[in-house]
Amino acid sequence: MNKKLIAVALAALPVAAMADVTIYGTMAGSLQHDTVSNQASQNRVEDDTSIIGFKGTEDLGNGLKTIWQIENRLHLDGTGGTNDTLASRQTWVGLDGGNLGQVRLGRINNFQNDQDNVDQWQYNSEFYYNSPAKTDGQMSGANGLGIFTNTGARLKNSVRYDSATFAGFSGGLMYSFGENKPKGSNADGSTSASDIAGLGLNYTYGPVSGHYSYQKEFNPASQVGANRNQTASKHYLEVDLNQDNLFVGAAYAYATGYDWQDTLAGDNGGTTASYTWNGNNSVGAQLKTRQAALSAAYAFGPIKPKITFAKGWDESANGNSISNSGYEQYVLGVDYALSKRTTAGVAYGRIKFDKNTALAQEWNAGSDVTVKTLAFTFAHNF
Repeated sequence: MNKKLIAVALAALPVAAMADVTIYGTMAGSLQHDTVSNQASQNRVEDDTSIIGFKGTEDLGNGLKTIWQIENRLHLDGTGGTNDTLASRQTWVGLDGGNLGQVRLGRINNFQNDQDNVDQWQYNSEFYYNSPAKTDGQMSGANGLGIFTNTGARLKNSVRYDSATFAGFSGGLMYSFGENKPKGSNADGSTSASDIAGLGLNYTYGPVSGHYSYQKEFNPASQVGANRNQTASKHYLEVDLNQDNLFVGAAYAYATGYDWQDTLAGDNGGTTASYTWNGNNSVGAQLKTRQAALSAAYAFGPIKPKITFAKGWDESANGNSISNSGYEQYVLGVDYALSKRTTAGVAYGRIKFDKNTALAQEWNAGSDVTVKTLAFTFAHNF
């Protein structure tokens, strides 16, 4: 009865009241097989970031518009739980002033999350540092650049400004408020909130585009063995060629205070006493990482073969290089466009973490860890 009443109420709304609302989304899943060193292999039906969203505008006159978006995560494999809630992804409200640019408030992508075109794969990456059982095979998703793009995130409590595009150039600024400033001081003497600042720059000339982003975290929260007066930062640079049926993208990232699987500084790498850098986590050790990725794809009608290679060089902690602490990855695959909105594909990925990475120490102490994924994918956009 309630569903019928809702349907009747929606049908009774004036057309003008709903005209500015767009419903969009993606249903994406895969049938895959994961193999992890020293763990049981797993067959999975995996959700590959299915979403549904609502967005709209209102014309305020004089070139000014209200803009808004509510985006929600879905799990078609039934594993979402409390993550599948309203506004669980990009959700914001703001103003668009045309040539003056736009400003938004809410939970918003950082700039890297909007720039990593080099990651052209459909997947769900899970590289946990501290698995509850270490026998549950939870490391998966080697068929995509989940490690390389891990710091591409949606930041809560954010305000972001994006300029209009002039002569191919555009840019933006972003600030995320930690909202955790102590009344006095924390145990380590720090007195500031865990705020995050970001910068993004873009340039397009014909089929070539360049992207740069910078993010800095002040007093990263939830640290073990770290002085919260320290900061973490990341530089990200990408250059793409997208011409006719050809795509080629190359990207490089340099970071301080992030381990390979950290999304925010220190949130995964070395978060327990079982693996730290001389008693510090990635922030306290001022862990430095360098990584790069190269991707290419070419469409022959509905068929698009793709290839990606990524590498992370040895890390350094407190200024000292850590031998055998990098990773290497490759992904091969092909997509077939069944229609403009529906795609099927197959992909195989392999990533090897060297023996002195935090992940290898946790999952297979003293040896390298290799994760291999074979996935048959299917996705529909609406």
